Amino acid sequence: MTTTAVTGTPTGRVAALAAAETRLVLRNRTLLVSSLVVPLGLGLFWVLTFSGQNPATVVALQLAVAVGMGLYVTATQTVVARRQQKVLKRMRTSSLTDTGLLVAVVAPSAVVAVGQIVVFAVLNAVFGVPFATDPLAFVLAVLAGLAQAIAAALATAVVTPSAERAQITTLPLMFLLLAGAVVVTFVPLEGWWQALLAVPGAGPGVLVRFAVEGGLWAGGLVPALALAATVAWTVGFAAFARRRFRWDPRR
Repeated sequence: MTTTAVTGTPTGRVAALAAAETRLVLRNRTLLVSSLVVPLGLGLFWVLTFSGQNPATVVALQLAVAVGMGLYVTATQTVVARRQQKVLKRMRTSSLTDTGLLVAVVAPSAVVAVGQIVVFAVLNAVFGVPFATDPLAFVLAVLAGLAQAIAAALATAVVTPSAERAQITTLPLMFLLLAGAVVVTFVPLEGWWQALLAVPGAGPGVLVRFAVEGGLWAGGLVPALALAATVAWTVGFAAFARRRFRWDPRR
């Protein structure tokens, strides 16, 4: 594997490395299928299958698969692969900061996820699925999902010895991201049901529900709990990764 020389401004160096990482992802057919083709196929399937049912469930599923498979799983595999190839260790000797290096490595996965969300929005419009009566709430849901997935990817990379094992280590949280995002779109969020908001993925799912149905800015306990839980998971994942992340290959 070769790496691109990083020169110029800090932003330019990060962008150059991110562009190089994007090219590597596009050349990896297996990763391309799992991070791009499969999520898009699932998103289209859900539109065709559930378009006449609860639109919030369809949109939440699409967001969850975009940030779950398109970002979380792909970013975990990429970070672990670059660590095993000693790319991260070599790049730390460059002028890039540690934060800039990790941003460059996960940026292509984040771009893929955002691209999928845009495609899903177009599909929903074509097939008549109500997408978002409150666009700002949907943007908030997307940002929350992206931040949580990036932090989770770095945390999962800590306990993942190889890129191949990432397919296993990402499964539990991937399941929770999908299940949490979907369940909260159709259950009554009252009483003990509010405990579901503690599940990773439930926070963005609730925000999607408010984006489709409206009412986020009216206040109330549920939106506050959803945001608090998402922030807590994101901060927790990030703190774990910051403390335990290893730059050398795991044995």
